[in-house]
Amino acid sequence: MIKTERNYGDVYLVPQKTIVDSRKECDTSVQFGERRFAMPLYAANMKSVVDSETCELFARRNWFYTMHRFNVDVVGFVQSMHDKGLYASISVGVNDDTLQQLAALKAAGLSPDYITLDIANAWCSKAERMLRHIKAEFPHSFLIGGNIATAAAARDLQAWGCDAIKAGIAGGRVCITKNKTGFHRPMVDTVLDCAAAISIPLIADGGIVEHGDIAKALACGATMVMAGSLFAGYDESAGEIVEIGGKHYKEYFGSASQFNKGEYKNVEGKKILVEYKGSIGRLLNELQEDLQSSISYAGGTTLAALREVQMIEVAR
Repeated sequence: MIKTERNYGDVYLVPQKTIVDSRKECDTSVQFGERRFAMPLYAANMKSVVDSETCELFARRNWFYTMHRFNVDVVGFVQSMHDKGLYASISVGVNDDTLQQLAALKAAGLSPDYITLDIANAWCSKAERMLRHIKAEFPHSFLIGGNIATAAAARDLQAWGCDAIKAGIAGGRVCITKNKTGFHRPMVDTVLDCAAAISIPLIADGGIVEHGDIAKALACGATMVMAGSLFAGYDESAGEIVEIGGKHYKEYFGSASQFNKGEYKNVEGKKILVEYKGSIGRLLNELQEDLQSSISYAGGTTLAALREVQMIEVAR
């Protein structure tokens, strides 16, 4: 039997009675770990999206962030963020270099506020060993594990010690995993299944095309939403500027692309050029305003209202 599943573009949310006089009364903040952030949305931990300056910008605006894990001096990064009075959020992998990074952090007496184990499919024994190791060595760090795409995987990662789980496989704009391997799962059903299976926060990673998709992800049960291409192409975004025919673009590439790996081996990502968009401040304001509008249409004053709305499937 072949099951039909849905992406964000296949569903919409049914409007409820608005109870606020202005959308500005709607609160978009979210509790995530020990901190409360201004928005339930953050930029993907990709080398072509975030760098240390991007992370500092988000931290100062009270948005969540996660630094990518590629050729990063984690000791220097964590120390720098803590010296500035900001929280430190890093990404790690599952290989020996991660063990060395964690040992260096321990030796320096540093404990990141947030640690994300970031691999393509975290439903594996290697991830289990690393997650258990991190939890034992850094018990006070908020541990995020991902990525996964099924309820069974989500339950396992929670049992392995995760404080939050990141769901979504092959849904990103520059991800070609589904083309190269045949494996993928649409985001609406991924989030619905995974969120219902666990008692810890779920992060919906990938598939965000329109701003309204953020509200849809939250309505499916996500606590946080991660997006890549949404944040690419700005002054404050990572990535090189390219000029073509008098127009400026920024490079945006997947973590599993040859441009990130430095070689063509096990490639499951590609590079595209994103039109240069100027400063990111306007985007961040617009995203918050749009989510406030979503809350007002949901008939509430906080993000919790989105969990109660009816979702309908539409023919495309």
